[in-house]
Amino acid sequence: MRRLTLAAALIGLTASAAERPRLGVLVIVDQLSADAFHARAASTKGGFRRLLSDGLWIHELRYEAAPTITSIGHATLATGTYAETHGIAANEWIDAETGAARLSTEDPAFTIVGRPPGPRDGTAPTALRAGTLTESLRAAFESSKILVVSAKDRSAILSAGRTADAVLWLDSTQPLFVTSTFYAQALPAFVTPINVALAEAVQKQAFAWGLPAGGITGKSPPSPPPPPKSTFPERAETQPLIDKTEIDLALAGAKALSLGADEVPDLLVVCLSSHDRMGHLYGPDAPEALAHFALLDAQLGRLFDGLDAQVGKGRYVALLTSDHGVAPLPELMKARHLDAGHVDAGALVKALKKEADAALGPAEWFLPYKTPGLTATPALRAKLHTIDERLRAVAQKQPGVLDLLSQEELLRPGAYGTLGDLYRKGLVPGRSPDFIVVTRPYWTTEGAGRSGHASSYLYDRAVPLLVMGPGIAKGELWYADALDVAPTLARLLGAPPPAAARGHSIPEVFR
Repeated sequence: MRRLTLAAALIGLTASAAERPRLGVLVIVDQLSADAFHARAASTKGGFRRLLSDGLWIHELRYEAAPTITSIGHATLATGTYAETHGIAANEWIDAETGAARLSTEDPAFTIVGRPPGPRDGTAPTALRAGTLTESLRAAFESSKILVVSAKDRSAILSAGRTADAVLWLDSTQPLFVTSTFYAQALPAFVTPINVALAEAVQKQAFAWGLPAGGITGKSPPSPPPPPKSTFPERAETQPLIDKTEIDLALAGAKALSLGADEVPDLLVVCLSSHDRMGHLYGPDAPEALAHFALLDAQLGRLFDGLDAQVGKGRYVALLTSDHGVAPLPELMKARHLDAGHVDAGALVKALKKEADAALGPAEWFLPYKTPGLTATPALRAKLHTIDERLRAVAQKQPGVLDLLSQEELLRPGAYGTLGDLYRKGLVPGRSPDFIVVTRPYWTTEGAGRSGHASSYLYDRAVPLLVMGPGIAKGELWYADALDVAPTLARLLGAPPPAAARGHSIPEVFR
């Protein structure tokens, strides 16, 4: 029997060990907006249908912060805090002091296990400034087992934080699931058969799949195909195989680690990234996205069936949500006679530089554009901020741009009104851009024929939350805060919330 630490006895558990779920399962579907899920819910037959039938559907889990980006969303769900506290400002940011770009999980002190280091690998959660759910669970129950799997390094690493028995993700250079030396010096044995099967499937081209683009009605302009040289994880036709293999890995790992085998609660986190890739490529309403959602539904059903067999039906609790939503495809919105389009980031930067040159003299004022905005050249930052209002006026004249928010001004409470409130919660000085570009509704900074996210609009900030398991109330609820996910799952497992959490457990989840 695994030991419970003194901390577990002192936190005021809501249920006895016998009543508590053996296993907590957190599924994060990348880029699933509340609106998109609501439109598709009636068509579900697999895992989504089971969650809807057997549990609680919270229609809008809102991120009350911006920007809405993968790394930020996963860190928020894991820590129960927004970026102002957890420190993850984007998928990639430019260091304000050095001008160097850094991935959210980049740390050259650690390397990918089993292959030579890449120039910029995601390897560690060292940029996180707040503790995660995995850490609070391990603090309460010393022998809890924790497994995190994902098709993206940043999703796995930021969901896991600093402690887990295995943290695995699909490599960016080859079709293999890997980990880094931050977590282990060798891959767990259960990963090898999964990687062998994945390699064999790739060699046989067992992933051939696709549908014509064209939107839900088939009337929107077709999207361009992905670049022919894009890597395995990014290609549309590989996404069903990636999802299947990730579920295989989650079930194999759960069995190998004996998740849910005794009264000490364990945790399984599954981050399904393919939905995001399909959304970016084709838009959330395209036939490809709808077909992929159906395939994902089936794979989730397989996950729950597998856990029923391994852990026991009614012996685990499952939460499913998303790290962010997505904008509708601008071409589709334009076809419906709405103001929509693609912001030309290059033209915007050129216009801002021209204004700065005119006001202050020629110089290289800006570093390369990184979503959600622009960082000033470090040596010229103070001088450039003397013309913030002039730059703002220029930006507001560019097609699709609503506003340009200065970081210096955002640091002042009340600046920019309610819009500023959202971006202040997502602001990390030293990591966030000096100037945040705010697009108009239905405009994105993605290229033509592509959809995206990162905005403060509800289609990006509102996602579904579904909760299923023993003791869970059934029915529907309209609203909760994204900060509430980690505290709610912690309470279900009898653990304290993450130390820096600002959210609360959702009362309606509990009967």
